[in-house]
Amino acid sequence: MLNPKLPKKFKNVLITGASQGIGQALAESFAKRGANLLLVSRSEGRLKGVAASLEKKYPGIKAQIFVQDLSLAEAATNLKVHCQKVGFAVDTLVNNAGYGVWGRFSKLTLKEQLDCLQVNVTTLVQLTYEFLPLLKANRPEGGKASVLNVSSMTAYQAIPTFAIYAASKSFVLSFSRALHHELKPEGVMVTALVPGATESGFISRAGIDHTAEKAKKVTMSAESVAESGVKALERGQIEVIPGGLNILMAGVTRLLSKNILEKTAQSIYRK
Repeated sequence: MLNPKLPKKFKNVLITGASQGIGQALAESFAKRGANLLLVSRSEGRLKGVAASLEKKYPGIKAQIFVQDLSLAEAATNLKVHCQKVGFAVDTLVNNAGYGVWGRFSKLTLKEQLDCLQVNVTTLVQLTYEFLPLLKANRPEGGKASVLNVSSMTAYQAIPTFAIYAASKSFVLSFSRALHHELKPEGVMVTALVPGATESGFISRAGIDHTAEKAKKVTMSAESVAESGVKALERGQIEVIPGGLNILMAGVTRLLSKNILEKTAQSIYRK
């Protein structure tokens, strides 16, 4: 059932990377607020399962899917065309899709690193740019349209052997904070969600299973991370770090020298 105590600020929400993990949890957080959803990823089977489950649990909402590989240069345009074709009036854009590739920069292929940048950075920028006119046109009367960009705690430091991913998430955080100030007067609220270790399957997909044991103490559920992000978006926050320990760790990164932080990170991510 929908939660009648939650204000309905979101009507039509597009979520990338919605087939599992934080993206799936974000879909549920918006669904329980009464939002209709357009769920995007390249995993058709998973998307169908998530959409069916949410429609059953929250009968008042409609969950559509769109299968798209976001590492393709035309992904953002394809999504915009699809929304216009089916009449999905997006007022909230959630750029959640992202992945990491672990290994030494010189040993990984250039293609897999550029594909990572395409998903984490370029497609995110393209989607934000392409959908801004639609967000402004579709924003609730007297309210604001919304953009939620998912960054990472890795944004706060360089990480040897995880260089591309950390750098990409640093970009997402900086980009989101800048847009927050630019777009707020234009009726669009931008928030950066900055999660730490999360129960989402990310560690295995990124090839960093060797860090799993070390991450256990600070790992949060995808549901709690997602709810923190949506609540921050409702409040109009510029940035939110879920979890007290993560907030403390982010503060520490501002106090210690970059050299010490990078050597520590290297020891954590090294096999």
